[in-house]
Amino acid sequence: MDITIPENKKIGVVVSGGFDSSILWHIIYGECLSRGQECIPFTVPKVDGALTYATRMLEWSCEVYGTKRLHPWVINSDGVDWKRNSFLGEEVQQQLLSGMKEAVIVNGCDIIFNGVNEYPPNYDSLCSYHTPGPRLLARDSDYKHEGTPIGEIYLQPLADLTKDQIVLLANSLGILDDVSRLSHSCVELIRGRCGECFWCKEREWAISEVFKA
Repeated sequence: MDITIPENKKIGVVVSGGFDSSILWHIIYGECLSRGQECIPFTVPKVDGALTYATRMLEWSCEVYGTKRLHPWVINSDGVDWKRNSFLGEEVQQQLLSGMKEAVIVNGCDIIFNGVNEYPPNYDSLCSYHTPGPRLLARDSDYKHEGTPIGEIYLQPLADLTKDQIVLLANSLGILDDVSRLSHSCVELIRGRCGECFWCKEREWAISEVFKA
């Protein structure tokens, strides 16, 4: 898959510690390294343990590329209730969007990448006890930053790929085992996987779809 990274721009990448963002970061970071281009990872410290896993995935990626360990810029978006352990995925998405806006303003990034991807065709059957809201696609938003459409600042190269296609991408890059083992997709448990939330089920479906007999 060819991900176009604008040259002569300060690049920011959302790293949540999940499967998709970890793969996207690894691809973009590698390309920026080869160009000598500035690339900044950042995370929104949501209640799903994002900061812990984002840090872990960055350590892994830096080890693979043989570079100095990176730590994510932490975007403290509003609306995170740290006293609660359960929440809906829509809240996570809103926190993320708020954090992306802040990254442009505070960290001076010209372009922000995130790993939003398409829902699978069996979306409804994977929703156990709540249905996640529509995924936020910057290209569909009317929001502008200093006159520039959000879709020209926030790039989402995985937006048309379902999770099984991203699994195939990771496999082709030889990083599937590492990313599957180290990343964290569950939004209900900070450690491990509940196996019931949509994000756990989507991940399980994608891997089984790719490797089914």
